Amino acid sequence: MNFYNKNASSDVSASLSICCSSPERFLSVKQDPRHQNFVVESKPIKGTIARYIGSEGEKESSEMVKAINERIKQQLRESTKDQAENLMIVDLLRNDLGRVCDVGSVHVPYLMNIESYATVHQMVSTVRGTLDGNASNAIDVIEACFPGGSMTGAPKQRTMEILNEIEEGVSRGPYSGCLGYISLNGCMDMNIIIRSAVLTPIPNTDDSMESWKASIGCGGAITALSDSNDEYDEMLLKSRIVRHSISQWSSQQ
Repeated sequence: MNFYNKNASSDVSASLSICCSSPERFLSVKQDPRHQNFVVESKPIKGTIARYIGSEGEKESSEMVKAINERIKQQLRESTKDQAENLMIVDLLRNDLGRVCDVGSVHVPYLMNIESYATVHQMVSTVRGTLDGNASNAIDVIEACFPGGSMTGAPKQRTMEILNEIEEGVSRGPYSGCLGYISLNGCMDMNIIIRSAVLTPIPNTDDSMESWKASIGCGGAITALSDSNDEYDEMLLKSRIVRHSISQWSSQQ
């Protein structure tokens, strides 16, 4: 997604570009085909482990690669630390959605499912609720839930205060916010801005090739069971593909 200065001409480069490959759904609002109501859904990700890709010449569809990945997924599934993180955020989102959804409609159809992506396996839960379209709308849902609980932890307000102290009030920019669309028909789909790079142009003083500054935000949840080295390695794992993509792009400029 590109953002331009208000009075910029069509041939001017974007003042900010967000290159986002986030797999995490923050909030969606979709009309229930059976009723007038809307279904609200959030899919927090808490729990990440590297996927086994296989050595050179080894097909990803081979039985050995599949067997290794099944063991890796089981390791993630049984991780006490990741279970604690995931459950904490599920409870937080149930509370947030309960502020705007119909009473008694918030539920968890999928708890701690393991989903696989190109380079990682993730522990993902699904939280849903029903929204009365005559009483509330997508904006109300964002107001009730923003910022995403998977990025703040719980209790939300106090953890945000602690994060602000640790980060010395430095803005994160788009990272850990949300990006998506809100439709005129009342539907919405928003992600959590992770696995993303923010590009800003560097002003040139001559006619040389345009330069860009790339910023990649990445982090992880901290619990009493966290190990600092493991958390650092997980952060590098999460950012690996984005860093690789930016490196490839910059080498072609």
